[in-house]
Amino acid sequence: MMKNLSPAYLRAIGKVGRSTCFCVKIVSSDNTVLGFTTLDASLTFNDGFHTVKYDAYQELRPQNIQQEADFESDNTELTGWFTQEIEQLVLAGILDIAEVTIYRVLYLEIDAGIEVIAYGTVGSVDLSADGDGKRKVEFLGLTQKLQRHIIDLYSLTCRASFGDERCTMPLIWTPGTVSAVGDNPLVSFTISGVAQPDDYYLLGVIMFTSGKNSPKSIEVETWKASGAVTLSFPLPYPAVVGDTLKIRQDCDKTETACKAYGNIINMRAEHLTPVEDQALMVPGAYVKSVGAQ
Repeated sequence: MMKNLSPAYLRAIGKVGRSTCFCVKIVSSDNTVLGFTTLDASLTFNDGFHTVKYDAYQELRPQNIQQEADFESDNTELTGWFTQEIEQLVLAGILDIAEVTIYRVLYLEIDAGIEVIAYGTVGSVDLSADGDGKRKVEFLGLTQKLQRHIIDLYSLTCRASFGDERCTMPLIWTPGTVSAVGDNPLVSFTISGVAQPDDYYLLGVIMFTSGKNSPKSIEVETWKASGAVTLSFPLPYPAVVGDTLKIRQDCDKTETACKAYGNIINMRAEHLTPVEDQALMVPGAYVKSVGAQ
């Protein structure tokens, strides 16, 4: 596909000693807009959709962009540095499948126009820094979606998500408020306004409805009748007294749980498949035929 570049941009890009840089714009599902640049000074410009400041303090640099004229997926990684604030957005899931646009910009002649190098979505984010302190963000081109094979897998446990259109179970949320925090407010705190016995919300789900963690949802590791709760994974931000939330039960996707909910008819699993070793949870593993030794 031919790019629609302005004559002014084409003239400028053809000059000897042209000054270019990459700018990366990320737009999340909640319309949070972030800008990164490889330049050593911040840039601000409007791409026709957003006026964004591309922050020089945070860099995402495309590595070896691979683009094909056929339907092969565009392939690259974005490497660089970003702040703890961005890291917390990643942990909160705000950047999951966010839109990514990579621009090449003539930073001394921005009015000449900008060039779109690639457009796609955020894939996996590697927060573990390398030896230079850099992080990695996977870039997925639009054709990546066309190449994915989506099928139901063979499983002993239910493939449906609790409460979805296949499961049909209603999600019953109970509102509550953080009344106290533990030694580690990222994973432990006490909820008031919820009265249920020990382990009632074991493997359940909490969703924050106010505070910095809103609308983050996360799994429950332990539940006490006193309202003391421990989470399976740390929150992006510490829980604060006064934060409001809601909590509900969930399902461990086993036959026993489906029967307890009275919903076995909607179970999406091959749970009656014979298995020799239950710990393996692999249908047909080590099942011997008749007469086999």
